[in-house]
Amino acid sequence: MDHLDVKSVSLSRSLLAIFITTIALPLQAMTLDVSESPRSNLVLSLRAILSAQKSIAMNAYELTSNDVADALIHQINQGVRVEILQEGQPVGGIEPEGELVQKRIATAMEANAQSQLHRYYVMTSKTIKGKRRFRYNHAKYIVIDEASVLVGSENYSPSGQPNPGSSRGTRGWQTFVYDPQIAKTFLRLFEKDCSTKYGDLIMLVDPTKNRLPQVLGRVSDWISDMQTSAHHIVERFAWMLSDEPKTLEADHVEILTSPDSSLDGLLAFIRSAKTTLDLELMSFNPMWGKTGEQSPLLQALVAAAKRNVKVRILINDSTAFGGSEEGDLNAIEAINSIAKTNNLPMQAVIADVKAMGVKYVHNKGALADGYKTLVSSINWNQNSVENNRETAISVDSRDINSHYQSIFDLDWEASR
Repeated sequence: MDHLDVKSVSLSRSLLAIFITTIALPLQAMTLDVSESPRSNLVLSLRAILSAQKSIAMNAYELTSNDVADALIHQINQGVRVEILQEGQPVGGIEPEGELVQKRIATAMEANAQSQLHRYYVMTSKTIKGKRRFRYNHAKYIVIDEASVLVGSENYSPSGQPNPGSSRGTRGWQTFVYDPQIAKTFLRLFEKDCSTKYGDLIMLVDPTKNRLPQVLGRVSDWISDMQTSAHHIVERFAWMLSDEPKTLEADHVEILTSPDSSLDGLLAFIRSAKTTLDLELMSFNPMWGKTGEQSPLLQALVAAAKRNVKVRILINDSTAFGGSEEGDLNAIEAINSIAKTNNLPMQAVIADVKAMGVKYVHNKGALADGYKTLVSSINWNQNSVENNRETAISVDSRDINSHYQSIFDLDWEASR
């Protein structure tokens, strides 16, 4: 940012002022912005990040989107405190694109005049203790100014946060909650998970030193890249303001976290359903890990169908992202077999991602009774519920439910 001309800096601050006025007005009721991938997740994520005036606390399983990195770097250069907690051992490892994004953000943090404010943590077993608190740090949320929080199912990647309408994007849901109490609850969770006393964190940026760690290379190698990022994000403001995600109100929002409360929360969500229950899931394991027992989530779904709740389950075809189809077929066969044997109003189908126009389903969402909506990072299996760090919100709102219901119905009809 130091090398940008005065005109560019002025334009950046002017547009940022317009941006903040657009989405950060004082609100009396609990208000949420809603988005979905591939149509509008990136727009909402960038808006959330760029609305920050003081602080950003981000928990990311994957952080490979250069657009998201551009926004974070822009805010670092604007003097906003940025803290990041990232999974260091995702399935398949961190891709080269992810390593590049790490370097760009860490370099911006270190080069900033207020570098002592910024933190970049990576959770890994590759430490002296060699142990981790969670199988995976799989949560996806961003706390803005301790006053609002972005929560979703999608990674901060080109597929989870694609350019609007991209057919290479995944299907997933995301919300931006304007509520200080909820934001501070997420922030307390973030601060707890960023504690170094457990010995499962590495600091990519050490604020006590005046240089980047060895793994990040020379600062000078990245200065021109930082300039490009700052210019690039300024140019994107006009585009973002032209395609605003919906802003809707909610009566109540409840937080679920794994491994703390997600099983009870998911079961309570299912048990609350009186007439309809729709699930759109990346995967669903009918068994509970290697225990040999049936999933308590499946048991709850069957119980709901037995009290005449109409249950529809749309499950991702895992072959779409290189996995085996066996698990999905087992879930489909188990659910539909139970429904047929007991004459229950319950049906499961494989998502037709081609007809839906998405890369694959990465969602972990649920809808109940035209009123309740689950926006979540929690996959419906034992590991995600009991071993991972995950986050979700259950939202009571007819308008928000209607928004996501219309998307689910289109996906359901395309897949049938």
